Amino acid sequence: MENSYRELRYTYITNSPDDTVTAGEIMRDIMKLSSREISRCKKFEDGVMCRRPDEINRIVPVRLIDSLFPGDELIVRVYEDNDNAGDIVPADGPLDIAYEDEDLIIVNKPGEMVVHPSYAHYKDSLSNYLLGYFIRSGQRHVIRTVGRLDRETSGLVIFAKNRHAAALMAQQIKTNDDKENAQDSLGDEPDNMSRRKEYLALCSGVFDKTHDTIDAPIRRRPDERMIREVHPEGKRAVTHYEVVHQYDDYALVRLRLDTGRTHQIRVHMAYIGHPLLGDNFYGKEIPDDHGMTRAALHAGYIEFMQPITGEKIVINARMPEDMQKLTS
Repeated sequence: MENSYRELRYTYITNSPDDTVTAGEIMRDIMKLSSREISRCKKFEDGVMCRRPDEINRIVPVRLIDSLFPGDELIVRVYEDNDNAGDIVPADGPLDIAYEDEDLIIVNKPGEMVVHPSYAHYKDSLSNYLLGYFIRSGQRHVIRTVGRLDRETSGLVIFAKNRHAAALMAQQIKTNDDKENAQDSLGDEPDNMSRRKEYLALCSGVFDKTHDTIDAPIRRRPDERMIREVHPEGKRAVTHYEVVHQYDDYALVRLRLDTGRTHQIRVHMAYIGHPLLGDNFYGKEIPDDHGMTRAALHAGYIEFMQPITGEKIVINARMPEDMQKLTS
């Protein structure tokens, strides 16, 4: 195999005493490989193989339509191109790794850092630093983000190390909307039963309710590229909040989303009269930001199923120093 490819190997031993099953059914239904991944496996001579115990453990190629019998071991190899999409430049920089395994890496992003490179942040994005880490640690991975956070928001960002893990993690994102609407998110991600994410925010003012649900549609403000607003013509957006601690003129609030609209938390909290401290887009009327220079929002908790092993993973990330100072 050429050095430009990296091998991922998956195996499954059939055990049903009554029914036969095809290689394709195992790859689709049990290994959860996508059609694209299956097609790619078929291109390589050793992409789809079977070890048959009744033939002195002989390993032979199999077709997707071939039946496997109890005791047969299906061996699937997925070869991935090591070239990094987008030509991201590796860089040395701060990287707070909260979790890492063979398939995923989760990084606690500082506030005021972009996730992906851009014209203004060609070498100082989280992706630049992560690629630098991969190279220093001898890993060869393409940068694949599973969801994202906007520049000002701190907290946990998931990256997949291979296509298969990325596809399975994407399946864990399900909202009350259709898939097209779910892709609207460029900042906050939707929650669901298999992947749960919670945020902490510092919101201005004194809350009348200790917890509530905001169900108000959000759209992009006309003639504005970044600014969003609550409007009847917008897409449905649902935010649940709970006041963790009320201070004199601001509160620490825990939030959970049912949908994932751009700036959803920031827009919704401003809509009910409690914009985030430091929010220059939606909190310009706040009399005192208490020293916050960014929107005080932190994605501090995530819960999901490891896409390959099925293990439940729970990660907590402490608030960054700028928010901690206002909660101590």
